[in-house]
Amino acid sequence: MPGIVITFSTSINPGQNLFGQASAAGDVAFHRSAFATKLNSVGVAFEGYKGMNLPGANNTSDPNLSYLDPQALMATPYVYLIPVGVDTMRSPPLGDTSELRTWKVDDVAIPLPFNIGGSGFSGKNFYQSSDSLTEPLFTIRKHQAFRPVDSAGQFSGNPYLGTGLQFSQFTNRRLVGRSVWNSQWKLVIPADSLLADPKEGLTRFIQTVTDIKLNFTTYSYSGN
Repeated sequence: MPGIVITFSTSINPGQNLFGQASAAGDVAFHRSAFATKLNSVGVAFEGYKGMNLPGANNTSDPNLSYLDPQALMATPYVYLIPVGVDTMRSPPLGDTSELRTWKVDDVAIPLPFNIGGSGFSGKNFYQSSDSLTEPLFTIRKHQAFRPVDSAGQFSGNPYLGTGLQFSQFTNRRLVGRSVWNSQWKLVIPADSLLADPKEGLTRFIQTVTDIKLNFTTYSYSGN
């Protein structure tokens, strides 16, 4: 399937921004004094995207004339944001010492068992507990696509007052509990969610989108 795949890494180190580059004016970073900084939800913004419906807005304009723009794309694009590297966190600091710890995390399913007493297993002399599960144990779960927004300004709000989109259906909470620090991410933009003609969709996307921004809603633990 045609599309765009962008790979990058994130880190939490002194003197570096979120992407592991030397800190510069306007950059953002998380602080190492929290030994664990984890994700609550993530969002993606396509700055300059033409024709996108504003998620959460009460749009009463009728009809939508965005299709008249020769560079417009579908109103509801979708993306995947997948951590494919290793999660990194620091150990809780003891004095001034803190070690780095890494994990290879697989998102797996642990199914619930069905009623053994109401099945043929209750009459057998021997059975394995795995036979009582409703589906295979530790099946790798797939990531679902989610919708981006057309401006990072849509994420500016107070989630505790119900404003902003941090906790809306247009941010992805599938990564809750994962570390912000990961050795590799993949941002996948499938072309079939841009236009029926994927090549034309990619061409318009490249010509109009000026920046791709990430929004991380996080929580952390200091451990000291």
